[in-house]
Amino acid sequence: MFCLWWMVVGILILSVLSIFDIRTRHIPFSGFVVVLIYSVISLICFDDRSLVWTDVLLSIMPGLVLMGLSVITEGKIGLGDGILIAEIGLGLGLELCVYMLAGALVLNCVYAGAMLSIHKIGLHSRVPFVPFVAAGMGVITVVFR
Repeated sequence: MFCLWWMVVGILILSVLSIFDIRTRHIPFSGFVVVLIYSVISLICFDDRSLVWTDVLLSIMPGLVLMGLSVITEGKIGLGDGILIAEIGLGLGLELCVYMLAGALVLNCVYAGAMLSIHKIGLHSRVPFVPFVAAGMGVITVVFR
């Protein structure tokens, strides 16, 4: 299992990327590189599982599903969000990635529902997703510590 400080580093990285996502609705390429390096270090140093390619492929599946949904919805779900989830899944593993993604989706739905109810956003507004990924990472850090 991961060290607490290592998960905090991941949350800090995602928090910085959240600022970019909120302001520009894009994640910079350098952010993807940093997350990939973080995930590879996590995979090598902190992984309790044996390094089997099937485990690695399974761990990126949630991100691949989001990328597929991005193509199907013609970009309504950001392709960058899917790439980011796939990179994070590489480091976290399938189970923690699914928990983190579920938490992020629930928090995103609650936020979007609240903003829709008070008419701050419309039905076709774009809501940044990376802040909720960072929050989901915080939730799994607290729950699975």
